[in-house]
Amino acid sequence: MKERIGELVMVAVILCAVGCSEKVKVSGKVTFPDGSPLTVGKVTFETATFVASGTLREDGTYALGTLSERDGIPPGLYKVYVAGAMRQMGTQQVNVPTASGNGGQEMASKTMPIVVPAVAPKFTKADTSGITCEVKKSMTFDFKVEPPQ
Repeated sequence: MKERIGELVMVAVILCAVGCSEKVKVSGKVTFPDGSPLTVGKVTFETATFVASGTLREDGTYALGTLSERDGIPPGLYKVYVAGAMRQMGTQQVNVPTASGNGGQEMASKTMPIVVPAVAPKFTKADTSGITCEVKKSMTFDFKVEPPQ
């Protein structure tokens, strides 16, 4: 029994060491050149071996995390981009094939969303965004993106 308690204590210490390693809080705001906020997508910080992201809120703000949003990230030099920044511009009716009871196909009408990019394509990839951030301590990192052409 004492051996089992010792093992559990050792596991707890290891988990704390891994989970409590030096992480720093990073938050910020993403805006367009006119000052309006980007309200959809995830801000993503990436290195060759690590990725963290934070969901954009209605006011364009975000907070980064590794295990959960807002728990911080390790210090380092990051490439920054916005993932999943798509806006729904309405819906459209489309005909899609469906299986019928007699082995054939029938067509059914389905409502599908019309989505368009919310930012210029270059801001959606780490290698093309041109945005980098060196994280040394807790910080606010605001940046601007351009709308799609």
